[in-house]
Amino acid sequence: MKIYMSKSGHAKGDTFRELLDMWVESGCCTIEESNDRFCWVGDVGDILLYEYARFDFVPSSWNYALFANMQKNEENCSPWIFWARHPRQLEKSIEEGILSYEDREIESIFLGKIENQIQFDNRMKFDWRMNIEEFSMPVAMGNVHEYPYTQEEYLNKIKSSKFGLVLTGYGPKCNREIEYMGLGTVPIFTEGCGLDYFNPLEEGVHYLFAKNPVHLKEVINGVDEDQWEELSANGREWYDKNCSREGSFKTTQQILEGIACEY
Repeated sequence: MKIYMSKSGHAKGDTFRELLDMWVESGCCTIEESNDRFCWVGDVGDILLYEYARFDFVPSSWNYALFANMQKNEENCSPWIFWARHPRQLEKSIEEGILSYEDREIESIFLGKIENQIQFDNRMKFDWRMNIEEFSMPVAMGNVHEYPYTQEEYLNKIKSSKFGLVLTGYGPKCNREIEYMGLGTVPIFTEGCGLDYFNPLEEGVHYLFAKNPVHLKEVINGVDEDQWEELSANGREWYDKNCSREGSFKTTQQILEGIACEY
């Protein structure tokens, strides 16, 4: 597979661009540099791989489009996959081992911050701190570079937690829920969180749902060890199929093969 991509306009090189580097390393695809800011399969203007959180930069046209976060309700579009903030480091953390229920010292966790008004509006509807054991969400408007934890510290805390709260970010999805499932932490989604994937997530199978902080505690208390182990295993299996180095490419390839059949 050849993917057309501009190397400008995405200076961080994390999220999808880092995953794309991993695809290249594994021999899954090649990269052809283009003058367009978007990623395309087939040719520039053909099949769009839309990686951005919102529709801030959507091109004017495409033959078909795969959307990672927000979704277009149009015939020539499909939900896609998603990824961790740093896919390579998540992969390393997974390879170092997944902890069992009894070895996880933290009952519930949310580590994040508020960088913009959209996140503030989405995340400040409730005081989630009241029923989350380890909670950190500093308000740092405009600060997209500094974090309270290193990526290694952050992932170690995630993998030491039984449950992880999911709140919407700048888009309906966050990298956080992918990191939860990859490390076997059971995600608890809340209102407005994105669930549109090519291979859907199922409530009670891959994740749980909480309406508010009080309901969150009820949900956690209602899960015994056996149920947690099943949810955790299902989440890891879904991650492997949709978000791992190999699985994310195979799912993308599956979508593209379906598009080829349509056309």
